[in-house]
Amino acid sequence: MVGEAGATGADPGGSDSRRDSGEAAVAEAGSGADESGAVEGAPDWSASFHQPPASALARTSAKPAAAHISAQLLQELIDWARDGYPNEACGIVAGDRSAAEGGRPSVFHRLTNAARSPSRYLIEPREQLDAMLAIDDADEVVWGVFHSHVASPAEPSRTDIGLAFYPDSLYLICSLASEVPVVRAWWIVDGQPTEVSLSVG
Repeated sequence: MVGEAGATGADPGGSDSRRDSGEAAVAEAGSGADESGAVEGAPDWSASFHQPPASALARTSAKPAAAHISAQLLQELIDWARDGYPNEACGIVAGDRSAAEGGRPSVFHRLTNAARSPSRYLIEPREQLDAMLAIDDADEVVWGVFHSHVASPAEPSRTDIGLAFYPDSLYLICSLASEVPVVRAWWIVDGQPTEVSLSVG
């Protein structure tokens, strides 16, 4: 587990312990998702009026062995998750290439959770359209789809798995269930989630 400097935020339990926390964790890759406590929530792409570009849907033959993210970008994810509390937060991470092709993430598009729910999220359609157009215009791809879990582990739920429409993109989940936020990355293809080691630097 890699430690990383964190930001301030609210404590789901009602205390201010997370406000004083000075670090966030990036979990090492494990064997797979345990759905026992996962909060259901995933972007409802079917409700969006902008479909992913063909480049985002192209599949490679193997999952990425590992993924790398800058400390600054990781902090942006954690900050957005905390800003969205007590509801789930969501967004899209753009990159020069997919993680499976060794691409690096470059920009985090912070998007509104139209569901305004602590147990699910729905990317606001107009914002999603704007983000996808910006990614396409920049000749980039959807490197990752991000959302937070406010009271459960950073593991994909059944809903997350069922709505994983980007086979070459990573699914990044930030859990605020403990004092130290945890960010984990998942590769989800054909209904099977596999954790991908996420390193910072």
